[in-house]
Amino acid sequence: MEFYGDLHCDTLWKCYRHQSNLEDPSLDVKRNPPFKHLQTYAIYIPDGTKDPYAYFRAIYTYGEEVMRRYPDMRLCLSGKEIDEAFTKGETPYIYGVEGGGFFGEDMLKNERIAKDLKKRGVAFISLCYNKGNHLAGGTEAEFGMSALGKKVALMLRAEGLTLDISHLNHRSADQMLELLPDHVIATHSNCYALKAHPRNITDAQIQELIRRKGLMGVNFCHYFLSAPADAKMADLIDHFRHILKLGGESITAIGGDFDGISRVPADLPDLHALVDLGAALEKEFGAELAHRILYGNMKNYIDRVL
Repeated sequence: MEFYGDLHCDTLWKCYRHQSNLEDPSLDVKRNPPFKHLQTYAIYIPDGTKDPYAYFRAIYTYGEEVMRRYPDMRLCLSGKEIDEAFTKGETPYIYGVEGGGFFGEDMLKNERIAKDLKKRGVAFISLCYNKGNHLAGGTEAEFGMSALGKKVALMLRAEGLTLDISHLNHRSADQMLELLPDHVIATHSNCYALKAHPRNITDAQIQELIRRKGLMGVNFCHYFLSAPADAKMADLIDHFRHILKLGGESITAIGGDFDGISRVPADLPDLHALVDLGAALEKEFGAELAHRILYGNMKNYIDRVL
């Protein structure tokens, strides 16, 4: 497979925390993989951050300083720019926000923030992280979306941003899917039917993503897979197979969560190992469907929405 895309990694946050760059040997998402690579770099905002938008700007600024070290790296704002980057031998990337609880009651201010995010190359945003906030309930909470959270979600969709349900609890995720006819995805979640973990999403939610022509990025985290002991690539493929059985040929994608998880399948240790995953998916599902999972579905979504 020539092209690979990933909906989520925490690499820039890890660089910020270490005050390092993309040459950091501890990174999972290393430089110069043996394929053409489109990466979504998530800007993670921890639960309880006092000024989350200032924290976002700090990581974003640091990330852009890191990227300036590498002339081939190109921030892209559209599918056309991604195509141009690959044509020129560049490496395109986009941004996501994980834990975007920086919206308050002032909707005019919220709109200014949304426009700023869009201008900065943010494509995907979650309203909260695991503990939840004043906008929505996360996977460690029991409450759902607030009235303000619903207003903010509608506003973000109107501004062209896509809402990410991966860290919402099932109640909030169901409310988000009921609220939005499109512009909703799960960047890095697996199948609850195979592993009953709160970070995984239900079959009904997967089918709603299919109806909305969204995306579902399968997560490499050992704890979200169905293996009782050490997870392997085959356990990951079980989740791809399950989504496909539900009719998800057009939404299935990669959401590896590299540099944000403590334990991955032994045979998928880092970004470079996606070559092996590509070969396994091609053997299991054929070349055309493997390409859609590895890159095509993500790129088609970006072409339609960004």
